[in-house]
This record gives sequence, structure tokens and C-alpha cells, in this order.
Amino acid sequence: MINIGIVKGDVCSTLAMPSPEDMRALSKLVDVFIQSNAGIECGYSDNEYALEGCFIRDKSDDVIQSADLILFQNPITSPLNPIGKKVIIANIDFLTDREQLKLFMHKNIDLYSFDVIYESDIMGDFKDKFMNFVRFHLGDPIQSEYISLFAKSKILSKGEVVQKDIG
Repeated sequence: MINIGIVKGDVCSTLAMPSPEDMRALSKLVDVFIQSNAGIECGYSDNEYALEGCFIRDKSDDVIQSADLILFQNPITSPLNPIGKKVIIANIDFLTDREQLKLFMHKNIDLYSFDVIYESDIMGDFKDKFMNFVRFHLGDPIQSEYISLFAKSKILSKGEVVQKDIG
């Protein structure tokens, strides 16, 4: 089973941060772990997420250890060294921020670019795309447009760079 995690960011965008209502359907299928105050900048309280079936964790490390698919809205400051397999969506510019990219280079990490998934010329806002991304990883059928978007957004697989653009 895939568990979902959302790590708190400094800035919240209602286009990017899944709302408590967005999490309602997911929390019926998988465990959803959200770092405390992750949605506060968007006006979403921990209590609202908890009422929709999400588990609130104080520390980002607790979310990372509990979840298999994790949304990061901020850059990280030290390398991630997960014990088990992690699928991560991170808000990094993978073409210019190679130092940030190196912090995710671990054999247990498949990394996807938030920026590429967020491109506005492809249908839906990020929240919709995130929900489809989760469905895709759960094995649910999704629209072919999303499959190509996710393939384009994948940066690392098993700690190795898979996008030719970043050499």
C-alpha cells in the first residue's frame, strides 16, 4: 500500500496545496500524513485535515518515514536517506539547481519535478494533477495526457538522472 505525505512549505499556494476536501477521497484509500501547519498559509487547519481522515505529524522526518509518496513544497537542506522506496514530488528547478538535485540522489528515491507537473498549458491545476499522480501510482486508470506529463516530470530514478536535459 502507498501512503501519502505532505511536508510543510514556507509559502502556500491554493493551486498547489491539496485542501482537506481534496484529501477526503484519498484518505479512504490510503493513509495520508501531513506535517502540522502544512496548509496554514492557505487557510487550512490541522483539524480540518484530521476530520477528513489525515494523520498530522509534527516533524517532516515523521512524514517522510511514514509515507511512500511525498509532496515537498520547499527545497531541502540535507540529503534524504530513506530506508524504503520513496516517490517524491519536489518544488525545485532541476535545470539550474544541481546542488538541490544532489540532495535527492538516493537509490530509494524516484524524484518528480513540481515545476514540470505544474505547467499551466496542460489541463488542470497542480492539485488535480497531484490527485491523478497518486491515482497513477495506485494503479488506477488515468487520462493519457497525465501519463505523458508524469513521464516528462520524472528527474531521478533509483538515484540516477533520467532527464537528458540536465546531463
